[in-house]
Amino acid sequence: MRESFTRWLIPALAFAARLAAQDASQQPVNDKPIELPVYTVTDQRELPPPEKWSYARIEGFEVLSNASERGTRRLLRDFQRYSQAIGLVWPGVQRPAAVPAMLIICGRGGKFEAFRPTGERAVDRAMASLSLLDREQAAIVIDFETKVINLVTPEGTAALAAAPTTDAGGNAIGGGADPGFEVDSYRQLYREYIRFLLAGVQPRAPAWFEEGLSQIFMAMEVTSTSIIVGKLEDPNTISATQAAMNEAGTGGVAAQEDRDFNAALARRGLIGMGQLLAVANDSATARNPLGSTWAKQCYAFVHWGLYGDESKHQRAFLTFINRLVHEPLSEPLFKECFKQSYKGMELTIRGYVDFTSHRYAGVEAPKGQKLPEPPPLVLREATEAEVGRLKGETLRLAGHQAAARLALIAPYIRGERDPALLASLGLQERVMGDDGRARKFLEAAAQAKAVRPRAYLELARLRFAAANAKPDETGGQLSAAQTVAVLTPLFTARSQPPSLPEVYELIGESWSRSIVVPTAEHLAVLDEGVRRFPRDAGLVYANAALKVKAGLTAEATSLVGLGLRLSPAGAMREKFEALQAVLPAAPNP
Repeated sequence: MRESFTRWLIPALAFAARLAAQDASQQPVNDKPIELPVYTVTDQRELPPPEKWSYARIEGFEVLSNASERGTRRLLRDFQRYSQAIGLVWPGVQRPAAVPAMLIICGRGGKFEAFRPTGERAVDRAMASLSLLDREQAAIVIDFETKVINLVTPEGTAALAAAPTTDAGGNAIGGGADPGFEVDSYRQLYREYIRFLLAGVQPRAPAWFEEGLSQIFMAMEVTSTSIIVGKLEDPNTISATQAAMNEAGTGGVAAQEDRDFNAALARRGLIGMGQLLAVANDSATARNPLGSTWAKQCYAFVHWGLYGDESKHQRAFLTFINRLVHEPLSEPLFKECFKQSYKGMELTIRGYVDFTSHRYAGVEAPKGQKLPEPPPLVLREATEAEVGRLKGETLRLAGHQAAARLALIAPYIRGERDPALLASLGLQERVMGDDGRARKFLEAAAQAKAVRPRAYLELARLRFAAANAKPDETGGQLSAAQTVAVLTPLFTARSQPPSLPEVYELIGESWSRSIVVPTAEHLAVLDEGVRRFPRDAGLVYANAALKVKAGLTAEATSLVGLGLRLSPAGAMREKFEALQAVLPAAPNP
């Protein structure tokens, strides 16, 4: 039975300045050529040879692939349809950004291994996909080369032990060797995409919910006329490969497939609910789901809560999710919502795995029509700047700073001067601690109008530090010219999504250090910052202090009240209380 998909999902995930008489964002652009750093290569082996990759832009992503053209096109066209389907069943979840996410498809040469994050290369579970992100950027990396992996885990051992040793006719098919785990790169891309989308929802959902929802969407069926979410496979079916082996009588065991929970958990023991619910989002367990009992049990629990028994558990399930936003996880809370203990839920899930009664959701095109087609895919050879930038930024997200720097420097040494590459180089030099080189790259990127909000933020920070190191004759304050120099890149950053709270914080700090007293019009941008980040107590305080400085006492009083509500105790509350003390007392009613 189908029902409206968004009816339950949306509630479940609930959450300028002018200087004197001139706008800082309208200051003349400095078009003086920037003297860029010179790199000297002392050993030719330091400079890696150019690599051949393909490049594409699809909605929300820049794509770099070294897989075959045919394989890349098939994967990307499928992903475009999948992403479009997500937008239809989950309106509003896809968020625009000036900096597209990166999708790296590793199709040959063992390239995937280089992107595995620092500290995760020795984990005891094979990986076939990665999600890497910080507050501004995100990358999905897919191992499109590996088709079967070995799971050196208790789950892998249990799966081997549970594998059938005879076919339906009683013929022996077990060879005694680990047949491995079949990697479906398409499903892995779906999973990482859902995790990428959920990571942008604040407050972030628990790991078990993210994994369960990801598993549900991994199995989403998309055709030219319909989208179906939540439907489960027949657990009694076997793979086509195993069927062929059985038919041939080879006695072989096919690689284990990534099945729906009702098939994957059929012969496995379950883990305790307390253990399942306690897994952290960035733990090794959450990041390595292949063949994992935890991942499939999350799938079973979330599916039971949303679709099980004609969806009669939805109210309790959504209540539990929403209460976890404000309350710590505990078994008493769990009991209050579900009317059963952790142990009771384990028995419930066991029964749900064995005898699944559920409804599912979906979207259908009107009769005689089809769902919209995604835009045409343009795949071409990547430039050296694109290869270096996308690889470098992804390696940075993975924590491989030296490798990231080398990937970014190589195309620069060969003469590439793409604005986006210059911005990435400037940010990487900042990470590596060379602020002199960083500023030269960032000034050049800003002059070339690069689209990268953090590049403008870091440039403003470097200008701010330089102004504080060499103040004009202003008693240690920023002069009008210095204030403009800092605010100009900040206003560019403010105009490019995603919004960064640090941009507004530095705007406020710049005005607080400026010799020029800001007006209400100048401070309107900080009001915008507070609206965008209403729980940022530091930003609220900076705005309130500047309102006091500008004599805007009514607005300052309102902001101090907000700050006191945000800061029940501690140093920040003391700062708000001190600010409140200099404000005029409120009139008696």
